[in-house]
Amino acid sequence: MRLVLYLLVILFCGACTSRETNEKWQNRRANIVNVKDDVKEIDTDDVLIGAVAQPYMCGEYLAVIDYKSFDKLVHIFDKHTFKHILSLGDIGQGPTEIAVIGSIAWNEKEHDLYVTDNGQRKILRYNLDSLFNDSLYAPTVKLKFGNVPFPDEYYYINDTLSYGSFVETSISSFKQTSGKWNMITGETELIDYVHPADKKKRVAFAVSPRYNTLVECNRRFDLISLYNLDGELQCNVYGPNWDKNGDGKEHFVDAAICGDKIVVSYTGEDWNRNDGARVLHVFNIAGDYLMTLDIGRRINDLCCDEENKRIIMNLDSEYQFAYLDIEKYLNN
Repeated sequence: MRLVLYLLVILFCGACTSRETNEKWQNRRANIVNVKDDVKEIDTDDVLIGAVAQPYMCGEYLAVIDYKSFDKLVHIFDKHTFKHILSLGDIGQGPTEIAVIGSIAWNEKEHDLYVTDNGQRKILRYNLDSLFNDSLYAPTVKLKFGNVPFPDEYYYINDTLSYGSFVETSISSFKQTSGKWNMITGETELIDYVHPADKKKRVAFAVSPRYNTLVECNRRFDLISLYNLDGELQCNVYGPNWDKNGDGKEHFVDAAICGDKIVVSYTGEDWNRNDGARVLHVFNIAGDYLMTLDIGRRINDLCCDEENKRIIMNLDSEYQFAYLDIEKYLNN
């Protein structure tokens, strides 16, 4: 009898350890810091940018896609001073034009900006060094991808390895998942894990090669899934609004990894009638909750300037673009 009890205790403890390792339950995220007055406007000079725009950090530059532009589609700024440097990307159906802009990615080694044209199913290569020195410079076609799967957002490592977020569609379903992509072969290696509650994944994606971490923040559930770069699930993080049956709310909207912190915009409001994300939840790289930064404005999109320890945001407020110095918060 003692042996049986001893074995039961071991099994019970093992089950507890497994749950603790693979699942984190956060019943409260109540460490809220009001940072509205610390949000600083970014002056885009005389560059007119439409309301639907997305910032990207590209080496020493801040790049902004203007999805509704009738002229240039991508604007390049100095990330330190926010001074406008140039704009690129002509709308059109030509070989060096962009029909329907998708996302952009940055090749730090070559100083190449890759711009996806979803309309013509290609990626254009802009070498910024050449562009700065030659007013007649024209981009070249980096890749034509036809009808093969390709990431709608991706983080470029080299031509044979990128990490991205992929959209998988069929007649009856639509889901997002993350994974690896080889530009040369077109081969993809997608994460096959799908949470049992969420058969139609909608996620915000972020990756950190330095910390061997890939993050999927769920839009339809209060759920964050952490993977290593081989796509192996490390942990599911459940928030206070977790409901395995779904609650009809939008949860995480956008995500970025800034150093060893995960920063995500969060709404928690009705999917069809919410006013957008106004707060940023901050977690450590293991998914433990640290704090909530109340921006006090609607956050459309964001990216992280890790060098300057800033979160860059596209807002729906009196500021179109703004930044928040986060070092003083993250170091507390």
